[in-house]
Amino acid sequence: RGRNYAERVARDLGHTLVAPIVPVAPTGEQLMRFPGTIHVRPEIFAEVNADIARSLAAAGFRNIVLLGDHGGDQEPLKGLAPMLDQELSPKGTRVFFSGDGYAKSTAEIEAYAKAHGMIGAGHGGLGDTAELWAVNPAAVRPERFALGDTTGTVMSAAGVSGDPRPATVELGRRFGAIRVHNTVAQIRALLAAR
Repeated sequence: RGRNYAERVARDLGHTLVAPIVPVAPTGEQLMRFPGTIHVRPEIFAEVNADIARSLAAAGFRNIVLLGDHGGDQEPLKGLAPMLDQELSPKGTRVFFSGDGYAKSTAEIEAYAKAHGMIGAGHGGLGDTAELWAVNPAAVRPERFALGDTTGTVMSAAGVSGDPRPATVELGRRFGAIRVHNTVAQIRALLAAR
C-alpha cells in the first residue's frame, strides 16, 4: 500500500521521485507477537531515514519529504524533519514531514465509516483491509474476515482491532484516494510556504 500511494503522490505532484521504502518500523510490543513483524527502535528508524535523506541531498535533491504509512513511523519522522532541515538547508536541501496522509486521512476515514454505520480503523480493520484489497487483492482473504476488538484498546488473537467485514475494493479505493489527496495537498502547501 505504501508503494502504491507513494507512486500516486509522485505522479500527482510531478517532477517527484520515490525513495526506497524502509521495510521496517517501530511497531511496539503488541505487534511483536505476530510472525513476520520486524520492530526497530524509534531512534534507529529515525537514523536510517536520516542517512537516506543525507544520501538524497548529496545526490542533489532539493526537497525531501518524510512520510510514513504506519502509526509508529509518525513521531520519529516528525521529530527528524526539522533537525535534518536545519542541517541540510544551508547546503540547499529542505526537509519536510508530511503526516496528513496518515493522521488527517485516518480521521476522515473514521468519520466516513461512522457516518455509514461502520467501525473504520484499527489494525487489520475496515480501513487497513479495504485499502490493501484495492492495491493488492491477492493479499486479502475475505473468507477469513472476522470481527476484532472494537474497544480500541487491544487486538484479537488474529491481530484485528475493528471490523474488516464490511471492507470492499471500492471502499479501499475511496480511502486510498483520501490518503493520496491529503498527502499531495500538504506537500504542495509545505513547498509553497518554503
